[in-house]
Amino acid sequence: MCKMVTLIESWMMENGVTTIELAARMGVSETLVRAMLSGERRIPVKRIESLSNITRIPVSTLLGVPENNFAGYTVMVRGGIKQLNAEQERLIMDVALLANEYDRLRGVSCKIKY
Repeated sequence: MCKMVTLIESWMMENGVTTIELAARMGVSETLVRAMLSGERRIPVKRIESLSNITRIPVSTLLGVPENNFAGYTVMVRGGIKQLNAEQERLIMDVALLANEYDRLRGVSCKIKY
């Protein structure tokens, strides 16, 4: 998350956006934005997507995944879950990133000559 925070803070400085303004654009409290940027609170998937939309920084860049390696996997949860908790969001993101990394490594291993 450190790289993500650095990117967001740089964008804020370049665009003259305060934490109050960013919070308003995200529809959350300034306290939450400050906590996420300071590392006190984890940045959940839905907030990463919101930050990407606001800053126009691709999600793959915020996550530190090269754009050409980001397969854009989507994990759809079936059932009656209305809202995911932080642990569920983290697990879903881990699955999507693991699938992406698997595809990347599979492509690399095909190029290695034994």
